[in-house]
Amino acid sequence: MAADKQPSGEVHDRMSHAYLLFELTRRCHNNCVFCYNVWKEDGDYPRDELTVDEAKLVLDRVFDETECRFIGLTGGEPLMKKGVFEIASHITSRGKGTVLISNGKLLTRETVHRCLDSGIEYFEVSLHSHDREIHDRLAGRGGSFDEAIDAILHVIELGGHVNTVFVATRDNIGAFKEFVELNALLRAEWILFNRVACGGRGIDNWEQLVPDPAQIQEAIDVGAPLAGRYRIGLSAGVQVPPCLIDLSKHENVTTGFCPLNGDGAGHSYFVIDPAGNVRMCNRSKVLLGNLLEDSFRNIVRSTEVENFCSAIPDFCRDCALARTCAGGCKADALSYFGTLAKPDPFVEMWKQRAVKKR
Repeated sequence: MAADKQPSGEVHDRMSHAYLLFELTRRCHNNCVFCYNVWKEDGDYPRDELTVDEAKLVLDRVFDETECRFIGLTGGEPLMKKGVFEIASHITSRGKGTVLISNGKLLTRETVHRCLDSGIEYFEVSLHSHDREIHDRLAGRGGSFDEAIDAILHVIELGGHVNTVFVATRDNIGAFKEFVELNALLRAEWILFNRVACGGRGIDNWEQLVPDPAQIQEAIDVGAPLAGRYRIGLSAGVQVPPCLIDLSKHENVTTGFCPLNGDGAGHSYFVIDPAGNVRMCNRSKVLLGNLLEDSFRNIVRSTEVENFCSAIPDFCRDCALARTCAGGCKADALSYFGTLAKPDPFVEMWKQRAVKKR
């Protein structure tokens, strides 16, 4: 349901929306145990899917109203969307960059060629372990590890840029060193280290999946110097709360907070879903409005967005980072607790260990 509109425009005016995600389809080959896709959490989530012409219309509306520079094509598995290359070519024709976020199954040599021809130069491939058995178990499908490895090799061979996406769980966190070494052998350029999200399918077994903060700290402490040695970039995504995990000693680890927190970070992370609905991020299930019916500018000027941006959990109010960290991932808090008054469930679970910044 679309949120009520407000005339202030504060959120739109203070952010450039430089990078937006476009979920092209719900369909996917994998059935990851930690999948955060909101339709895995909400069985009533809209099932409609834009036509190619509608997708281009929606993108034009975004490009005309924002300073967007990059679109991340995701899903589900975006390569399962009929017309994906036409959509990518349209993005390129508007002078924008494209990142393809894929499980790798369909990234054959021929498909990588077609991606590059349509203007896609950057690829993010899901790879969750150096161990075939662990990756396949987490991805929920046998053979997915070998497909991901082949996909990465095809991209590198044909001159594309490839990053890997590692979702940290209790199953794979203890061998992050070996995972970095595998990335070095594959010649991946970057690793995106995500702790498992508390949403989608993962909401039901999140407590059994999520690593302890000490495990994450140890993995980064071991993996960061190694990544630096191999000249692999390393980002810690999905909100690493500084009260529980200290990444400041690793100069080569980039991290940040939700760009909708505090005064923003010069960009946003809004998502367009397969039906043209806009959400605040790929883990938020709140529908703000539909781009076939309203402008992007109006959709992001909503009470839902304003409330989301201004919310500070009670637990975090006396911390110096309250306005920027804001207690971690608010989308996770909303999915798990149903309120923004509580912090990220990761913070809530281990708040007795939290060392707030003064």
